[in-house]
Amino acid sequence: MRRDTDKIQNIDALPMAISQKVKTMIIQRQMKPGDRLPTEKELSELFAVSRSTLREAMKFLRAENVVVIRQGSGTFISAGTGIGDDPLGLHFTNQKYLIQNLFETRMLIEPQIAGLAVQRATPQDIKNLERLVEEMEGIQINSASTAEMDVQFHTAVAECTHNEVLIRVVPIINESIRRSHVETHNDLESFKRAKRSHRGIYKAIADGNYMEAKFLAERHVWDTLTDVREREEQK
Repeated sequence: MRRDTDKIQNIDALPMAISQKVKTMIIQRQMKPGDRLPTEKELSELFAVSRSTLREAMKFLRAENVVVIRQGSGTFISAGTGIGDDPLGLHFTNQKYLIQNLFETRMLIEPQIAGLAVQRATPQDIKNLERLVEEMEGIQINSASTAEMDVQFHTAVAECTHNEVLIRVVPIINESIRRSHVETHNDLESFKRAKRSHRGIYKAIADGNYMEAKFLAERHVWDTLTDVREREEQK
């Protein structure tokens, strides 16, 4: 049994090493989500390995959500590089209290993110926030697509911090947004309030108002949690 295990480890060793080299290449070339990797032939020549070894390496990278492989198109950098569908293992937590726990976490994190966004947002970041706010304000029906726009807005606020660790914490926020939307999708007032909150947070960041951005971010989370609780009580 030990020999079989050693054999498997030896078989995996080269593809794993190549996968690490591909990651290094991605970082060194400053490749962004959506960028296309060199062709299989080019990569195999670059790292001096067979195409079969490279394919095995790509399997590791795909499993880690570093790349996405599109048949007939090529291999591209993943939109959520290195972040899986459930990076925090939330599916294995107590589901009864999950929304409450997610919102408590948001309450601790989001005001600080908004405050840091005030200090670091570039003109392009602010323009992106304004675009998202205006797009969402133009929507009158609270649908599944609005939940994704909500996610985009909170992601954009985190991106204003230019802190890559914080940006990778955003999946916590996104998960609570999607779950709360299930509870409030029929509540038009909740949707209108969320749009006003987004406008306020954007304006505070654009104006460089640190305390206002933190206050509005916290109030936004609290208002949404209140809406969710009210809907649960009505069931």
